[in-house]
Amino acid sequence: MNIKHTRFICLLILCLSLPVSFAYVMGLDDRLEVGNNAGQSAEVAQTGMISIQGEQFVSGLLTGENCDVVISAGHAAIHWETVARKGWRKGELRGGGDFRFNLNPTTGLEWQTMTLVRSGYELEENIDKDKHDWSIFRLSKRALPECENIKISPNRSDCPGEVIMPGFHFDKPETKLVDNSCSRKSSSGDGVVVHDCDSKDGSSGAPLFCRNNDRSTLLAINISGLTRKDYFDAGVYGKAGLNYHDQQHKNFAINISGAFYKALMKELFNSKTRSFLKD
Repeated sequence: MNIKHTRFICLLILCLSLPVSFAYVMGLDDRLEVGNNAGQSAEVAQTGMISIQGEQFVSGLLTGENCDVVISAGHAAIHWETVARKGWRKGELRGGGDFRFNLNPTTGLEWQTMTLVRSGYELEENIDKDKHDWSIFRLSKRALPECENIKISPNRSDCPGEVIMPGFHFDKPETKLVDNSCSRKSSSGDGVVVHDCDSKDGSSGAPLFCRNNDRSTLLAINISGLTRKDYFDAGVYGKAGLNYHDQQHKNFAINISGAFYKALMKELFNSKTRSFLKD
Protein backbone atom coordinates (compact mmCIF):
# COMPACT_ATOMS: atom_id res chain seq x y z
CA MET A 1 0.00 0.00 0.00
CA ASN A 2 1.49 3.37 -0.99
CA ILE A 3 1.76 6.42 1.28
CA LYS A 4 -1.16 8.29 -0.36
CA HIS A 5 -3.53 5.37 0.20
CA THR A 6 -2.36 5.02 3.79
CA ARG A 7 -3.00 8.72 4.48
CA PHE A 8 -6.42 8.53 2.85
CA ILE A 9 -7.46 5.55 4.99
CA CYS A 10 -6.22 7.26 8.17
CA LEU A 11 -8.16 10.43 7.34
CA LEU A 12 -11.27 8.37 6.56
CA ILE A 13 -11.06 6.59 9.92
CA LEU A 14 -10.64 9.95 11.69
CA CYS A 15 -13.64 11.48 9.91
CA LEU A 16 -15.82 8.48 10.67
CA SER A 17 -14.95 8.72 14.36
CA LEU A 18 -15.65 12.45 14.67
CA PRO A 19 -19.46 12.18 15.03
CA VAL A 20 -18.99 9.91 18.02
CA SER A 21 -16.63 12.11 19.98
CA PHE A 22 -17.21 15.64 18.74
CA ALA A 23 -19.93 16.24 16.19
CA TYR A 24 -23.16 14.91 17.65
CA VAL A 25 -25.38 16.97 19.90
CA MET A 26 -28.18 15.41 21.90
CA GLY A 27 -31.05 17.24 20.22
CA LEU A 28 -31.80 19.22 17.07
CA ASP A 29 -29.20 21.85 18.04
CA ASP A 30 -31.08 25.11 18.54
CA ARG A 31 -28.28 26.40 20.77
CA LEU A 32 -27.42 30.09 20.50
CA GLU A 33 -24.20 31.83 21.50
CA VAL A 34 -24.76 34.15 24.43
CA GLY A 35 -21.98 36.64 23.70
CA ASN A 36 -20.97 39.40 26.12
CA ASN A 37 -24.29 41.24 26.27
CA ALA A 38 -24.51 43.16 29.54
CA GLY A 39 -28.30 42.78 29.47
CA GLN A 40 -28.27 39.02 29.99
CA SER A 41 -30.89 37.57 32.29
CA ALA A 42 -29.56 36.39 35.66
CA GLU A 43 -30.07 32.72 34.86
CA VAL A 44 -27.81 33.05 31.81
CA ALA A 45 -25.29 35.54 33.23
CA GLN A 46 -24.74 33.42 36.36
CA THR A 47 -24.14 30.16 34.50
CA GLY A 48 -20.43 29.43 34.28
CA MET A 49 -17.80 26.80 33.57
CA ILE A 50 -16.11 24.54 36.09
CA SER A 51 -12.52 23.42 35.55
CA ILE A 52 -11.05 20.41 37.29
CA GLN A 53 -7.28 20.37 37.77
CA GLY A 54 -6.92 22.92 34.96
CA GLU A 55 -9.17 21.06 32.51
CA GLN A 56 -12.30 22.92 31.42
CA PHE A 57 -14.89 20.37 32.22
CA VAL A 58 -18.55 21.01 33.07
CA SER A 59 -21.16 23.71 33.73
CA GLY A 60 -22.39 25.21 37.00
CA LEU A 61 -24.76 27.86 38.34
CA LEU A 62 -23.71 30.73 40.59
CA THR A 63 -26.10 31.85 43.32
CA GLY A 64 -26.17 32.96 46.98
CA GLU A 65 -26.45 36.40 48.54
CA ASN A 66 -22.67 36.54 48.77
CA CYS A 67 -22.32 35.38 45.13
CA ASP A 68 -20.18 32.45 46.25
CA VAL A 69 -22.32 29.29 45.88
CA VAL A 70 -22.06 27.09 42.77
CA ILE A 71 -24.44 24.21 41.94
CA SER A 72 -23.52 21.42 39.55
CA ALA A 73 -23.76 17.66 38.95
CA GLY A 74 -22.47 15.07 41.40
CA HIS A 75 -20.10 13.54 38.87
CA ALA A 76 -18.55 16.98 38.42
CA ALA A 77 -17.01 16.54 41.86
CA ILE A 78 -16.68 12.82 42.53
CA HIS A 79 -15.68 9.89 40.31
CA TRP A 80 -18.70 7.66 39.68
CA GLU A 81 -16.59 4.71 38.49
CA THR A 82 -13.07 3.31 38.63
CA VAL A 83 -11.05 3.67 35.41
CA ALA A 84 -7.45 2.55 35.93
CA ARG A 85 -6.07 4.04 32.70
CA LYS A 86 -7.38 7.47 33.74
CA GLY A 87 -6.37 7.15 37.36
CA TRP A 88 -10.00 7.32 38.50
CA ARG A 89 -11.12 5.66 41.71
CA LYS A 90 -14.82 5.45 42.41
CA GLY A 91 -15.85 7.77 45.23
CA GLU A 92 -12.70 9.95 45.16
CA LEU A 93 -12.68 13.69 44.53
CA ARG A 94 -11.97 14.56 40.92
CA GLY A 95 -8.61 16.22 40.35
CA GLY A 96 -7.73 16.03 44.01
CA GLY A 97 -10.36 18.69 44.70
CA ASP A 98 -8.74 21.30 42.41
CA PHE A 99 -12.00 23.00 41.36
CA ARG A 100 -12.29 26.43 39.73
CA PHE A 101 -15.16 28.48 38.32
CA ASN A 102 -15.45 31.14 35.60
CA LEU A 103 -18.56 32.91 34.37
CA ASN A 104 -17.10 33.74 30.97
CA PRO A 105 -13.73 32.19 30.03
CA THR A 106 -13.59 34.03 26.68
CA THR A 107 -13.28 37.43 28.37
CA GLY A 108 -10.26 36.46 30.42
CA LEU A 109 -12.05 36.70 33.76
CA GLU A 110 -10.17 35.30 36.72
CA TRP A 111 -10.77 31.64 37.53
CA GLN A 112 -12.12 31.47 41.09
CA THR A 113 -11.01 28.59 43.33
CA MET A 114 -13.72 26.69 45.15
CA THR A 115 -14.20 23.75 47.47
CA LEU A 116 -16.84 21.04 47.58
CA VAL A 117 -19.41 21.62 50.34
CA ARG A 118 -21.80 18.71 49.78
CA SER A 119 -22.54 16.13 47.10
CA GLY A 120 -25.09 13.38 46.73
CA TYR A 121 -22.19 11.15 45.69
CA GLU A 122 -20.36 11.49 49.03
CA LEU A 123 -21.96 8.27 50.25
CA GLU A 124 -20.72 5.20 48.40
CA GLU A 125 -24.19 3.67 48.16
CA ASN A 126 -25.45 6.80 46.35
CA ILE A 127 -22.81 6.88 43.62
CA ASP A 128 -24.16 6.41 40.10
CA LYS A 129 -27.78 6.86 41.21
CA ASP A 130 -29.41 9.70 39.30
CA LYS A 131 -31.31 11.22 42.21
CA HIS A 132 -28.02 11.80 44.04
CA ASP A 133 -26.13 13.30 41.07
CA TRP A 134 -25.71 16.80 42.54
CA SER A 135 -22.94 18.90 44.08
CA ILE A 136 -22.69 22.22 45.91
CA PHE A 137 -19.45 24.21 45.91
CA ARG A 138 -18.26 27.31 47.80
CA LEU A 139 -16.08 29.92 46.09
CA SER A 140 -13.07 31.31 47.95
CA LYS A 141 -14.43 34.81 47.30
CA ARG A 142 -17.50 36.32 45.71
CA ALA A 143 -17.54 36.03 41.91
CA LEU A 144 -19.47 39.25 41.32
CA PRO A 145 -20.07 42.47 43.29
CA GLU A 146 -23.77 41.59 43.14
CA CYS A 147 -25.74 38.66 41.81
CA GLU A 148 -29.31 37.48 41.91
CA ASN A 149 -30.27 34.85 44.45
CA ILE A 150 -31.82 32.39 42.02
CA LYS A 151 -35.45 31.44 42.69
CA ILE A 152 -35.95 27.71 43.26
CA SER A 153 -38.99 25.50 42.83
CA PRO A 154 -38.38 22.79 45.46
CA ASN A 155 -39.73 19.31 44.84
CA ARG A 156 -41.28 20.35 41.52
CA SER A 157 -40.54 18.82 38.16
CA ASP A 158 -43.39 20.31 36.13
CA CYS A 159 -43.16 23.52 34.12
CA PRO A 160 -46.26 25.29 32.78
CA GLY A 161 -44.10 27.52 30.58
CA GLU A 162 -40.98 27.07 28.45
CA VAL A 163 -37.68 25.59 29.61
CA ILE A 164 -34.29 27.17 28.90
CA MET A 165 -30.83 25.72 29.49
CA PRO A 166 -27.65 27.83 29.42
CA GLY A 167 -24.32 26.03 29.65
CA PHE A 168 -21.01 25.03 28.10
CA HIS A 169 -20.37 22.17 25.65
CA PHE A 170 -17.23 20.42 24.42
CA ASP A 171 -17.89 21.07 20.73
CA LYS A 172 -17.70 24.84 21.33
CA PRO A 173 -15.28 25.18 24.24
CA GLU A 174 -15.34 28.40 26.28
CA THR A 175 -18.49 29.58 24.48
CA LYS A 176 -21.59 29.96 26.62
CA LEU A 177 -24.61 28.61 24.74
CA VAL A 178 -28.31 28.65 25.55
CA ASP A 179 -31.25 26.61 24.30
CA ASN A 180 -34.34 28.78 24.58
CA SER A 181 -36.72 26.38 22.88
CA CYS A 182 -36.92 23.21 24.94
CA SER A 183 -39.38 21.56 27.26
CA ARG A 184 -39.82 19.09 30.09
CA LYS A 185 -41.06 15.77 28.72
CA SER A 186 -41.69 13.70 31.84
CA SER A 187 -40.48 13.07 35.37
CA SER A 188 -40.22 10.24 37.85
CA GLY A 189 -40.89 9.95 41.57
CA ASP A 190 -37.18 10.05 42.41
CA GLY A 191 -36.75 13.58 41.04
CA VAL A 192 -35.34 12.74 37.61
CA VAL A 193 -36.63 15.02 34.85
CA VAL A 194 -36.59 14.03 31.17
CA HIS A 195 -36.14 17.02 28.86
CA ASP A 196 -35.26 17.83 25.25
CA CYS A 197 -32.80 20.71 25.73
CA ASP A 198 -29.81 20.36 23.39
CA SER A 199 -26.87 18.94 25.29
CA LYS A 200 -23.41 17.47 24.92
CA ASP A 201 -20.32 16.60 26.98
CA GLY A 202 -19.67 19.58 29.26
CA SER A 203 -23.34 20.41 29.76
CA SER A 204 -23.52 18.30 32.91
CA GLY A 205 -24.36 20.68 35.73
CA ALA A 206 -26.09 23.17 33.42
CA PRO A 207 -29.24 24.61 35.01
CA LEU A 208 -32.71 24.16 33.56
CA PHE A 209 -35.03 27.08 34.22
CA CYS A 210 -38.78 27.19 33.91
CA ARG A 211 -39.79 30.52 32.41
CA ASN A 212 -43.45 31.43 32.88
CA ASN A 213 -44.96 34.92 32.54
CA ASP A 214 -41.49 36.53 32.53
CA ARG A 215 -40.56 34.78 35.79
CA SER A 216 -37.80 32.19 35.90
CA THR A 217 -37.30 29.54 38.55
CA LEU A 218 -34.61 26.86 38.78
CA LEU A 219 -36.23 23.59 37.75
CA ALA A 220 -33.36 21.09 37.64
CA ILE A 221 -29.67 20.42 36.95
CA ASN A 222 -28.68 18.59 33.75
CA ILE A 223 -26.87 15.30 34.41
CA SER A 224 -26.77 13.07 31.30
CA GLY A 225 -28.16 11.95 27.97
CA LEU A 226 -28.73 8.70 26.09
CA THR A 227 -30.13 7.24 22.92
CA ARG A 228 -30.55 3.60 23.98
CA LYS A 229 -31.25 2.12 27.41
CA ASP A 230 -28.21 -0.13 27.32
CA TYR A 231 -25.94 2.87 26.75
CA PHE A 232 -27.13 4.86 29.76
CA ASP A 233 -24.42 5.80 32.23
CA ALA A 234 -24.50 8.86 34.50
CA GLY A 235 -22.72 11.77 32.86
CA VAL A 236 -21.48 9.84 29.83
CA TYR A 237 -22.34 11.12 26.36
CA GLY A 238 -19.62 9.23 24.46
CA LYS A 239 -21.45 5.91 24.66
CA ALA A 240 -24.74 7.48 23.64
CA GLY A 241 -23.09 8.93 20.54
CA LEU A 242 -22.21 5.51 19.17
CA ASN A 243 -25.77 5.01 17.91
CA TYR A 244 -26.97 8.59 17.94
CA HIS A 245 -30.10 9.80 16.17
CA ASP A 246 -31.62 13.16 17.05
CA GLN A 247 -35.15 11.75 17.16
CA GLN A 248 -34.26 8.91 19.51
CA HIS A 249 -32.62 10.65 22.42
CA LYS A 250 -33.45 11.60 25.98
CA ASN A 251 -31.72 14.04 28.28
CA PHE A 252 -31.90 13.78 32.05
CA ALA A 253 -31.81 16.32 34.87
CA ILE A 254 -32.27 16.14 38.63
CA ASN A 255 -34.72 18.48 40.35
CA ILE A 256 -34.03 20.36 43.56
CA SER A 257 -35.53 18.08 46.20
CA GLY A 258 -34.77 15.92 49.22
CA ALA A 259 -31.20 16.01 50.53
CA PHE A 260 -30.17 18.26 47.62
CA TYR A 261 -32.70 20.92 48.58
CA LYS A 262 -31.84 20.75 52.31
CA ALA A 263 -28.10 21.04 51.66
CA LEU A 264 -28.61 23.92 49.23
CA MET A 265 -30.84 25.85 51.65
CA LYS A 266 -28.21 25.45 54.36
CA GLU A 267 -25.42 26.73 52.14
CA LEU A 268 -27.54 29.64 50.88
CA PHE A 269 -28.16 30.62 54.51
CA ASN A 270 -24.41 30.46 55.14
CA SER A 271 -23.83 32.63 52.06
CA LYS A 272 -26.25 35.20 53.44
CA THR A 273 -24.35 35.16 56.74
CA ARG A 274 -21.02 35.62 54.96
CA SER A 275 -22.46 38.57 53.04
CA PHE A 276 -23.78 40.17 56.23
CA LEU A 277 -20.44 39.79 58.02
CA LYS A 278 -18.56 41.38 55.11
CA ASP A 279 -20.98 44.31 54.97
